[in-house]
Amino acid sequence: MSFIEIIGVIASLAGIALAARGHVLTWPLQLLASLLYVELFFASQLYGEATLQGVYAVLAVYGWWHWWRGTAAHVPLPVSRMGRREIWLLNALALIATTLIAQLQIRFLPTDVPVLDSAIFCFGLLAQWLQAQKRLENWAYWIVLDLLAAGVYVHKALYLTSALYVLLAVLAAWGWRSWLRGQRAA
Repeated sequence: MSFIEIIGVIASLAGIALAARGHVLTWPLQLLASLLYVELFFASQLYGEATLQGVYAVLAVYGWWHWWRGTAAHVPLPVSRMGRREIWLLNALALIATTLIAQLQIRFLPTDVPVLDSAIFCFGLLAQWLQAQKRLENWAYWIVLDLLAAGVYVHKALYLTSALYVLLAVLAAWGWRSWLRGQRAA
């Protein structure tokens, strides 16, 4: 357990709690956590997840801007849902990307979890994009990804981060419920 891991956990928890409430300040906290986890995951030979955290940092800046800006009428961005076709298409693309990236990791990188690392990378990109778009379904992706990642982190002896990701799965369930309730009330 390192100082970087501890601060990353704190920033992640605060950021996700704010995301579940639909608060724009989720994004600077997610930016900080992502930058810290780039270093931690790279040191743990989780190259896909280190790269993912770098992308999360960029998407945090985008999400911050997008949520702050709101809609063209300058009202907060509403929660929306994906259509079936969109779900199938995005999942198919993420599965294809997972396969390709896993093959690259197997061939070129010294990692012992290339398929799981690649799946977390690809579907994590999808989940983060959906969150930035304020799509309700982002929470379902986070629940599955957080639990999968928690197992990988136990394997890598990142126990605090593993516990964080189990808690993030619980927070994602809360976020899903909160956004669903807000959508029904609107």
